[in-house]
Amino acid sequence: MKVLNLYAGIGGNRKLWENVDATAVEIDEDIALIYKDFFPDDKVLVADAQTILLRKYKEYDFIWASPPCQTHSQIRYNLGFKNRSTKPVYPDLKLYEVILFLKHYFKGKWVVENTRSFYEPLIKPQYIGQHYFWSNFYISDFKLKGRNHRDGNVESLQEFKMINIEKYNIKGKRQILRNCVHPKLGEHILNCARKNISNKVSDWI
Repeated sequence: MKVLNLYAGIGGNRKLWENVDATAVEIDEDIALIYKDFFPDDKVLVADAQTILLRKYKEYDFIWASPPCQTHSQIRYNLGFKNRSTKPVYPDLKLYEVILFLKHYFKGKWVVENTRSFYEPLIKPQYIGQHYFWSNFYISDFKLKGRNHRDGNVESLQEFKMINIEKYNIKGKRQILRNCVHPKLGEHILNCARKNISNKVSDWI
C-alpha cells in the first residue's frame, strides 16, 4: 500500500503501520529529521503539505492528513482566550480545504485528523479517541487505555504515546508529543481503511 502521510510530525500515527510504502511530508526540518530517524525506509519531504498533495495525490492508495490544530482547539479557546486572555486568531481553514480536496478529487482511501474544535464543525466528523476524523470509509470505535493525552509531562507522555524523544535536542517536546496521534489509534484507522468497508464516499462527510 502506497501511503502519503501529510503534516507527519514525528510519526506517531505511523509507528505501527506494517507493509506500507510511505511518504511523509513535514514542513519543520528538525521534526522531519526525527521522523526520518524513526522510519529510515520512508521517504521524507520537508515541504508544504498542501503543495505536495496537489502535485502527488494520484500516486497513492491511502492519504492521512493531520493539519495544524491549534487554531481550532477547544482548549485554546476555553482555557486560553476565555480565561487567560490569549490573543484571538482566525481558525485555519486549510483543514477544510484538505477535506474538500480529498473528498472530490482523490479516488483512494483517505482520512483527515484534527482536534475537537471550539465551534460546530463545518463538515461533520467522527469523534474517536478524543480526535475528529473525516474519511471516506467507516472507522469503528476505538478506546485507548491510560492517561488522557492532554495531561502529563514529557516522561509520562512518552510512555503513553510509546515514543521516546529524550535524545533529541529540540524545543517544545511536550507539545510535539501531544500532537502525536497514538500509534494504536493510527494502526486501527489504517486497518479500517484496508478492510474496505464501504466502496463509496460515506455518510460521515
